Amino acid sequence: MDWMTEEEKQFVNEVLAALKEYGVRSKEREKVKFQIVEHIQESHEHGTDALKELGGPEAFVKDYVEINEIDVHSRIKKTHLTKKESGRSILPALLASLAVYFMSQILFSLFLTEAFNPLKLNDFEYNLLYRISGNSWWNSLLVLVSLGIAVLAGVLIQTMNKRKMGA
Repeated sequence: MDWMTEEEKQFVNEVLAALKEYGVRSKEREKVKFQIVEHIQESHEHGTDALKELGGPEAFVKDYVEINEIDVHSRIKKTHLTKKESGRSILPALLASLAVYFMSQILFSLFLTEAFNPLKLNDFEYNLLYRISGNSWWNSLLVLVSLGIAVLAGVLIQTMNKRKMGA
């Protein structure tokens, strides 16, 4: 796109920004960008003014919306709803992360430490959140692994929720 004039670059950027506001997916915006750039390149080859042929960015976007039958009002409502629901969509991921953290801490303390060994007297204060072993380095390692697993589970659930919502 180095061969394009500043006005042409600005036209492309304004069209892409307007399409993004209408909720057009990024793949579709890339297709539109490719088509506009291709049209501008052909206009340069034929010696015509591409911006006059395309009209203004608003007219181009309006035509695109009409041709592709995009319901502007429902898109605007949908974006407002998704912004409101974005705070709620992270809640399942946080709850799952907490549950996974506690489950991994319980499993680690059962199988990898002597915290629940009835034959050994434990001289440390057991706490499921942060102290499951008497050995400080082993305890730190187990807590970090539990945190890593919990974060990974939360990220996976958040990703699945976003895909399910179609965002």
